[in-house]
Amino acid sequence: MHTSAHLFTGGCGDVRGFANAGFAPVFGANHHPASVRTARANWSGMHVREADIQTIDMRTVPKATVLVGSPICWESTPSGGNASARTQDTLDFDEPGDKPRRSEWTQTRITAWEPIRYAEVHRPLAYCGENVPGFGTRNRALFDAWLKVWEAMGYVPVLACVNAAHIRVGDLGPLPQYRDRLVWAMVRKDIGRLPDLRPRPDAMCPDCGPVQGIQHWTNLRGRRVGSYNRKASAPGPGRHSSYFYVCPTPRCHQRVEPIVPGIGEVIDRTVRGHRFGDGRPDRKSTPYGEQTRRRVQSGIDLFRGKPFIVTLRRNGRATPLDEPIGTLTAQGGGHHYLARPTDSLKAEDVEYRPLTVEEKARAQGFPDHHVLEGDGPDRRLQVGNAVPVNVATWLATRVKEILPT
Repeated sequence: MHTSAHLFTGGCGDVRGFANAGFAPVFGANHHPASVRTARANWSGMHVREADIQTIDMRTVPKATVLVGSPICWESTPSGGNASARTQDTLDFDEPGDKPRRSEWTQTRITAWEPIRYAEVHRPLAYCGENVPGFGTRNRALFDAWLKVWEAMGYVPVLACVNAAHIRVGDLGPLPQYRDRLVWAMVRKDIGRLPDLRPRPDAMCPDCGPVQGIQHWTNLRGRRVGSYNRKASAPGPGRHSSYFYVCPTPRCHQRVEPIVPGIGEVIDRTVRGHRFGDGRPDRKSTPYGEQTRRRVQSGIDLFRGKPFIVTLRRNGRATPLDEPIGTLTAQGGGHHYLARPTDSLKAEDVEYRPLTVEEKARAQGFPDHHVLEGDGPDRRLQVGNAVPVNVATWLATRVKEILPT
């Protein structure tokens, strides 16, 4: 049986995906105590170590067929839409010379160089990971150098850009979340084969009927790294969009939209909310801001009293339950709220609540039996940081197909 070692377990999205594909997880590591407990609770036979990844001597880690680990964005590069990189100079200090407060300056994920240290020692058949598309574009020179190191070590990089709302593998269908990912497999050259990482989502062509769309890139020059070019009606920014899907039928090739699930499929209708006009229950009934109130009222007007989702982030808006939500963030996805209008059709009377951890976990592809340890913030962090389970399963399945038996 093929085995996998996971350098950053987090909420165990990649562990769950590789286990779904038939890999036996033999090792996991994380600096976050609740994440370590999560891994142990779900895979009792996997050795899990609580440690900062940078401090681990890779000679003490078990050898596995495939190494799995998704690093942070480059530390010198802006992330999350920020205009500049976050450095010590931008943090608050109590007094000159003091160290930053621990809550402000923590290593939350592995760097891109830790998998290289593992590969240098153990020479796995492949290394797999994922990140936002900006991982490959925001600091292109550094990303190119990173790939060159893998090539110098005898690996062939295979890259692909996918969206969690489009990936189907086995019984796992697309997720009700628009989540753009750059995925990769660094495959050892002596294997002699490379995995097929071309996404082929189910779509409906106006002329040809049900088809599996093929990617069409708007810029045909250079490396194809970017985000899905969603319709204007879909949530999420489109300024970095790079590809869409077209019909595979010869002489057709018109644009097709993948068939996507709605967030309503994972909503627990028995969980009740609070009256919007009564303010935020977690902040002593502090009234919601005027911008939020306008978003709620616009959703009432747009969807004529039906329940909808309000997204509280820049450029966020109200979206229906039959569409996916925007990306759940690394902070646990605290931007998405369910709004249930009343007969008054007034924002003040709307029943309002954030999505639960369980609903967000389903939107990431976790089965209901998946255990998430820790308190509320711990569990939200694990869910928001997780690799989408369907994407991890798809990547693991495609890589396993080319491995020697």
